Amino acid sequence: MAPLLSICVPTYNRAELLRSLLLSLVPQVRELAGEVELVVSDNCSTDETRQTVEWARGFGPLRYHRNGENIGAIPNILLLADELAAGEFCWLLGDDEMLRPGAVAKVVEILKSRPELDYVYVNYSVDAFERREGRTVTPDEFAEWTQTGSARLEERGVARWEELLADDVNCLTAMYCSVFRRSVWLKASRELRPQELYSSVEWTYTPTVIFARTMVGRPAWATGFPWIIVCSKESWSDYIPAVMLLRFHELLDLLERSGVDKRLLEHHRRRMLTDAEPFLAEVFRGRRGPRLERFSAAKFLARHCRYPESWGAFYSALVSVPLREELSASPFYAALAAPAKAAYRCARWRALLR
Repeated sequence: MAPLLSICVPTYNRAELLRSLLLSLVPQVRELAGEVELVVSDNCSTDETRQTVEWARGFGPLRYHRNGENIGAIPNILLLADELAAGEFCWLLGDDEMLRPGAVAKVVEILKSRPELDYVYVNYSVDAFERREGRTVTPDEFAEWTQTGSARLEERGVARWEELLADDVNCLTAMYCSVFRRSVWLKASRELRPQELYSSVEWTYTPTVIFARTMVGRPAWATGFPWIIVCSKESWSDYIPAVMLLRFHELLDLLERSGVDKRLLEHHRRRMLTDAEPFLAEVFRGRRGPRLERFSAAKFLARHCRYPESWGAFYSALVSVPLREELSASPFYAALAAPAKAAYRCARWRALLR
């Protein structure tokens, strides 16, 4: 008999972090054996991942799959959800997360008591990675928190999935917060075509793109309590500029095209535009990170020109670095400096008057 829930963990060369996750997770899976399965997909690690998984088997059952070669992060995620998982529902967890005691039982309770749902949002708390670096940790060390993915800590249902986008600080881009019905996921996941990582919105925010194409308008549920502990180590820092300047905005555009009310996304857009300043400054310095080879600051400003935050970020970046001689002599920059400064001042006054 197929399990109700497959908990799927993609991993690569992070045995030390994986150890803490499995320590918090495997005993919970053991208590619900038959209803829940745990599947780990090792993307051809060269560290002690295999030994860590064997150690974790002492606490309860799990399935271990190892790819013959590193197939890439997103293909490994898709392999888990599309092929390796056997459950009616799937929960993708990063190898650097942890679960608080009772998390798996709570998710199973929701799925069993509300069979009409296709999606459950699992809230999470965020802590500094430095608190766990270099050692195995347990959830007891993170019993208190100061920041959560959603500020709403009451368990609740929502009439439309997209309402959760507005509540979640990351706009549901963190894969670990989503429990989803696999049959719905498969309607969109199998249409994806392989690309280079972070080269498109589909190959940057793959789970969120799939949800945008399948979940809009459907009822959903939110746990309220932050069952997940996020104390992560970023493995994608080289791509943060491309994500901030391009991919996140492309995701918001895609969500709007999928039928999401733009008012649910507006604060995400404005926040990302405000935070764009240091990345624009790097572009003005002539430093372009991966996937920004064809990025145009002029097109970025034109695309978001109705937002004072974009003008403010552009002006702040413009005046924060000594421009190269050919740029400082450009009529384009000379023409934009004055209106950018005016828009920047306008944005500051608006913020003060709110």
